[in-house]
Amino acid sequence: MDNFNKFYRKHRDGLFAYLMRSTGDYHLSSDILQESFTRYLEKYAEEGFSKTLLYTIARNAIIDGYRKKGNDAKNSDESGPVQSNPEMHLLVREDYRRVLTAMQKLSTEERDALSLVVSSDLTYREIARITGTSESNVKVRVHRARVKLKRMISEG
Repeated sequence: MDNFNKFYRKHRDGLFAYLMRSTGDYHLSSDILQESFTRYLEKYAEEGFSKTLLYTIARNAIIDGYRKKGNDAKNSDESGPVQSNPEMHLLVREDYRRVLTAMQKLSTEERDALSLVVSSDLTYREIARITGTSESNVKVRVHRARVKLKRMISEG
């Protein structure tokens, strides 16, 4: 169990960041984070610890959630811990919301690939295994997503 605790502490923040970018919903991301680690512990912990498998479980949980809810994920007002400077907190929160809103306008494949790249230290090859596509396809999706996201944010 000690090894699992280390695995959890090492990957929870990156996985949560991926989930937030993918869903845009703080509470849903928290639920999927917990569900992903629970599923991992119940079914795969004896086989060792694989970050790729963990992200695959989380990605599948997102897909299952979209199927159940009809793909109507909504942005949450919760975006993280309160900072000591209220004005700075408000600016950061608005920027964060703007990015999350723009990410929700990307295609599911682009959002998923970009979220995996920026939220984890997974390689393109590992992301390709998680998403079931080729490594070059992942690179193309990430590039297109970054270009679209930059355009959407600059257009405001």
